[in-house]
Amino acid sequence: MVKLSTMLIDDEPLALKLLNSMLAEYPDIEVVAQCRSPKEAVKKIQFRPPDLLFLDIHMPVLSGFDVVKKLQADVLPMIVFVTAYDKYALQAFDLHAVDYILKPIDPDRLSLAVERARQRYQVKDVASGKSILLNALATINDGAQQQTYNFEFDGISGNPNKLVIRDGAHTDLVQFDDIDWIDAAGDYMCIHVGPKTHVMRSTMKELAGKLPANKFSRIHRSTIVNVTKVQGFESLARGESLLLLPNNVSLKVSRNFREVTKKITD
Repeated sequence: MVKLSTMLIDDEPLALKLLNSMLAEYPDIEVVAQCRSPKEAVKKIQFRPPDLLFLDIHMPVLSGFDVVKKLQADVLPMIVFVTAYDKYALQAFDLHAVDYILKPIDPDRLSLAVERARQRYQVKDVASGKSILLNALATINDGAQQQTYNFEFDGISGNPNKLVIRDGAHTDLVQFDDIDWIDAAGDYMCIHVGPKTHVMRSTMKELAGKLPANKFSRIHRSTIVNVTKVQGFESLARGESLLLLPNNVSLKVSRNFREVTKKITD
């Protein structure tokens, strides 16, 4: 029997205790960690991703949605949202094959969520998970206008030095030097600048082609890091490693891109 390593994230200790006791009835669900702090959870997931994540939406500092945005798509687990959201608003998650459980937790609904996780794991339908989640979030964001972007050029060398992100009537000007890391999730890009994450429709190829090659390196299939932001790294098993960035961010470097650590130390 294949066991799904599972992490629970909820800022309410009683909610964690209840969910953990209910999941104990499933022999193939192995709870390996419980976190009350979303920031701590993000770090643990980057270090050792579980197969399955039960994630509360309403939490202080970082919401469940923020947790999704801060995770590398390459290490994103299957996610079941645990929430008090209205079920009609969450129809978008069902349509995009993202599970959710309404509080208080109904045992039958939990059973269905577990079965869906089993089925998705069997077909390895995890790679597009973050793209599906971001698309679902856009669907339920009432009245939100699609983010668009272009590049601003310095006027001297003719090279772009700034990312111009327009979200409805609001415009953000993001200097390339200020970007910490970039995460691709299907048709979406997550631009991480300090504690803020910009989400927009784009392709990795389009954006990567504009980034200064001496500052940005790919460290995973869908992750690019600003090497000038790296503060250190930790070695992991199987030739992988973790890059340590500001704001307690840690990013996994796959074996196929481990030469990036040499670039940082040279």
